Amino acid sequence: MIVYTLHCSKGHNFEEWFDSISDYENKARAGEIACPDCGDGKVAKSVMAPHVNSGAKSPARFPEPPCGGPGCMDGVCPVAEGG
Repeated sequence: MIVYTLHCSKGHNFEEWFDSISDYENKARAGEIACPDCGDGKVAKSVMAPHVNSGAKSPARFPEPPCGGPGCMDGVCPVAEGG
């Protein structure tokens, strides 16, 4: 599924879900998409800004605890220590 932000020729913005990019293209070509506010059939995709990784490093992850249980931190495991 994919969601697009659309706008009609009268200036209304709305979102619509489609099965795929080609589903949107086929419905748009056939005139099967209408504005829910006014019923206008002259609808187009709005400019969309995809998320782009700017090169920022991923946050550090904690190492796996020895036993995998809750309370294990900094290499100290209350289960393994008998706690």
